[in-house]
Amino acid sequence: MHLIPTPTKLEIKSGFYYFDKEPEVKKEIKHSFQKDESYRLTINANGVFIEGASEKGIYYGETTLKQLMFNYRGCLPFLYISDEPEFSYRGFMLDSSRHFFTVDEVKKIIDACALFKLNKFHFHLTDDQGFRFQMEKYPLLTEVGSKRRASEFSREENDQNEYAHYYTKAELKEIVEYCHERYIEVIPEFDIPGHTTSLIAAYPEISCKGEKTEPETKGGIFENILCVGKEETFDVIYAVIDEMCEIFTDKYFHIGGDEAPKKNWIECPHCRAKKDELGLKNFQELQGWLMNEIAGYLKKKGKIAICWNDALKGGNLDSNNMAVSLWLEKNNKSVEWANNGNKLIVECNVPLYVDYPYAINSLEKIYKFKPKKLKGLTEVGENSVLGIESPAWSEHIKNFEELAFMCFPRWFAVAETAWNGGSKKGYLQFLGTAQFYCDILKEMKIPASDKSEWDGNPQKTIKGLIKHGKRILTPESVVDFLRIQKNELLGGDE
Repeated sequence: MHLIPTPTKLEIKSGFYYFDKEPEVKKEIKHSFQKDESYRLTINANGVFIEGASEKGIYYGETTLKQLMFNYRGCLPFLYISDEPEFSYRGFMLDSSRHFFTVDEVKKIIDACALFKLNKFHFHLTDDQGFRFQMEKYPLLTEVGSKRRASEFSREENDQNEYAHYYTKAELKEIVEYCHERYIEVIPEFDIPGHTTSLIAAYPEISCKGEKTEPETKGGIFENILCVGKEETFDVIYAVIDEMCEIFTDKYFHIGGDEAPKKNWIECPHCRAKKDELGLKNFQELQGWLMNEIAGYLKKKGKIAICWNDALKGGNLDSNNMAVSLWLEKNNKSVEWANNGNKLIVECNVPLYVDYPYAINSLEKIYKFKPKKLKGLTEVGENSVLGIESPAWSEHIKNFEELAFMCFPRWFAVAETAWNGGSKKGYLQFLGTAQFYCDILKEMKIPASDKSEWDGNPQKTIKGLIKHGKRILTPESVVDFLRIQKNELLGGDE
């Protein structure tokens, strides 16, 4: 029997329930469950019975039943399942800024994730290389920010054709409704103050230098970020948030905060004046102040802000209305944040980034990852972990076929961990189940990767790392990285 995620409790009985086309299912909401996603599924001679803590719990019982029907034809084994998730936050992230995915392609990904009880869709819509949201108050964000003159993300992609895409508000509403029918919340990401070249290309006055630019054609970290010393910057930020909140009605809103070099702020008289006016010690604290201001604005709209852990560097992030996404750090500030009782979402780049090749983040590595076992995490910290999320950044994922290849079956392992935490039945058993559902996804026109790709020996891993490095690294990218790291250090100490 192949089920993902593995139910908390499964008892297989003797006998089978037979049916012609569809089994008769009786459903009932019971308020005795502790979690609103909990359910019980019973199959006996009298039929199929699903009890759920809520409509959501009923839906997850139906999802397990759907998986069982993939396993059997015309009959179902007598069994009893009692099931509930370890984590309330079970996320997957899709980046449509670097490379764009159509509404139908996004729906296919949603269908697959819903089948495995993932429940948070983090939708990365703005970045240096493209602004993918239809704006009304500031239309140039769409008219200019959604178009880049070329795509030069790697040695393998040097496309000099214009790349111009965005989602209309009607399309985004359609995606949100599609998710809600599957009990998936949608979390938009409007990344600030860095990763904003596409905004600055549309309205140069919201940058520190005010110089004309264009959306970036390459991946990387760029010094041209939003100016926090100008009121017009906040006018644009709040307008984008206002229009996004009309579409994205769920409680979380991601405001980015990663990879924001402070060189331009250090040199900017407006930013220096703002820092001094607020009595802040450095420009990392200035970013913390910015994130707090935006989180406060979102709180008035009934939203909870999420930001990347980079924003913790200033040490002044307000925990009252903020959750932190941990992706990469050296100073353990995210663990300290969680140990103080603040909300943490674990999405460590190793092993959870599925845009990394299988040679780096293998299926086994993801399967065996335990989000509550971060070094230094106390009992309070463990209880502060909302859950996990696995991003698919698209600098090096050019189309839907590559996206499906990179995500599946690795998102099966994410779903298993998100539902069961560290309690798992064994990797060898999981491998057979992963192959079973890869075949099903292929029938759904979602081309998952072949088993030969999933894991490897040390020699295969080294070859994969070398191939990946040759693909993405150029002398220019290495120089840019070292320069940004130097300037970031200056920004933290200024």
